[in-house]
Amino acid sequence: MKPPFDHGTYDKLVEALGSQDLAAAFLGSFTSMLESRIRRIEQALITQDREEAITALLSLRSSASMVGAAQLEESTTKALAGERIESTPVGPLVRKLQGQADLFTRATVQLSRTDAAPQAVRGARKRA
Repeated sequence: MKPPFDHGTYDKLVEALGSQDLAAAFLGSFTSMLESRIRRIEQALITQDREEAITALLSLRSSASMVGAAQLEESTTKALAGERIESTPVGPLVRKLQGQADLFTRATVQLSRTDAAPQAVRGARKRA
């Protein structure tokens, strides 16, 4: 099973952006938007809107892959692999994504409590 938070992927984001503070701000933004992104997926599945479901899942997967939200990335990838995405049972997928989002958030909060974490991460955690 993949970890909720892949530190190596996050480290690559820091390197790509050239700034710990920018990466921390992106991480904080991602975390603060998780709930609304999952609600968007849920609504698309409820209304059986194939295009919106795909768009919402792709959006979450893309961002998750950049910040190291490995479980969320894996779950969205599996959901997108379904032939009839719009017929995906809403409850199980949404509960899974919410649980993984919670695990990810807890893992990044723990990261922000270390001395190695930049102030921007600690600030983002307080707002989330």
